[in-house]
Parts: sequence; C-alpha cells; structure tokens
Amino acid sequence: SIDVARSTNSGFRVQRYHAALTVGNVLTTKSRRLDPVPVHIRQSEMDSACALHCLAMALVILDVAKRSALLSMAHRKYGVAADLYAVLGDSWLEGAYAQDVVDALEAMELPLTVRSADGFDHGVDVFAVESLQKGLLTLLAYESFKDGRYRHFVLGVGCGGLMVGQKFTVDSLLVLDPSADALPFSSCNGMLKIDRPIDFKRRRKSVEWRYESAGHSEPVRLMSAISVVSNGGVFGGEKTAS
Repeated sequence: SIDVARSTNSGFRVQRYHAALTVGNVLTTKSRRLDPVPVHIRQSEMDSACALHCLAMALVILDVAKRSALLSMAHRKYGVAADLYAVLGDSWLEGAYAQDVVDALEAMELPLTVRSADGFDHGVDVFAVESLQKGLLTLLAYESFKDGRYRHFVLGVGCGGLMVGQKFTVDSLLVLDPSADALPFSSCNGMLKIDRPIDFKRRRKSVEWRYESAGHSEPVRLMSAISVVSNGGVFGGEKTAS
C-alpha cells in the first residue's frame, strides 16, 4: 500500500506499507473468519519479550494465528499460539536473539518463508530495506548507540522516502513497536530514519539510523532482520492518500 504524504520541488514523499494493513482509528488487518482485527500487541514494562510480541503481530497480519489465541498463549494447549509459547516462552523475561526466532519458526513448521540477515557490518541494512520495499513483514533488532546494552525488536511493516519519477529512494523504515502505544490513523508507531540518502547495496558497514517514536528519539544500528511471508503469496498493492 502507498500513501503519498506531500510533494516537494523534486518529487513526492511516499510511504509504502504492507497491503494487509488497514489504517484507521485502529490499525487493523483482515481475517478469514472474523471482522477486521487490531494488529498492535502491547508489551508490558516488566517483560523482555519484544521479539515474541513482534512475531505474534506478524502472525496476526499474515492470518496464521488468531489474535485472541495469541493474547492467551500461555494458557493454550493446542494450536499455533500454544506452539509459539512453547518455543519462545522462555524469552519472556530474558529476551531473544534473531537466531532464536528463526529456530522457533523452523520448529513450528508454519506455512511461511523465512529469511534473515544477522550481525553488524554484514548487510543487515540492505536486507531490511529490500525486504520492506518488496512488501514483506520484517522483524528488526536494533542496538542503541548510547547504551550498547539496550537492544530491542520492532516489526517493520513498510518504508518511506522520496519518489522522483519512477525512482524511489528509501530514507525511513516504518515499524510497529510493542513497547509503545499504538497510534490512530497511522500505519506505524515508530520510524527508523537516515539524514541523507544511502546506496544500501554498496554499503556493508552498519548504518546509523535515528529511531523515533512518541516522545523518544535516539541513534541506533540494526543488529538483525528477519523477513516472513506466507507461502500462499506475497501481499502487495498500492493505495494513494494525500
């Protein structure tokens, strides 16, 4: 999906986000069995389960698991929600790394194609940008420049940038942050931004992004990126709004 935000002298500011998302007072997605379902799942102040929350949101958007089941996953005995808690429940207080998430998805044998990039200066940025440009949900793990001990997962749902003619130059990644409240009439509640255009394909060194959410801004660098797409097809499409 595409939102055209505003025009500039040399082009248009554009945001592209996953086509299964519907922007409104509450960000929702369609389900095969239910009315539109809210997407954002809020993390508490006491847990470290950001990766688990991001994966749960992705499964809701891809219509692989029911939101209601995921919200009670610790009490489920069968189904995707129960399996997710079985493989990642231990991360609730200790957190998880990208390989933990990849291993969990492999163990669950879901109808998903999973690809990943991991490690500083190992092309994580270009993998993340290209995945989001293709319309793939992408879990992003970042590390704070100010405090290298602070690491966090967010769910990438799209990207923004400047459209000049047929050329789209990405300068921001749109994310759903489980540690922040959802925002009305928005496809995201956080953004990873760069100050100037970068040729991601030519750059291996980790990019310095500025992460911004409500009342929060800090420089970060991406540690890992994990793209997930339903084997039933890649969601795509475009919408335009001014």
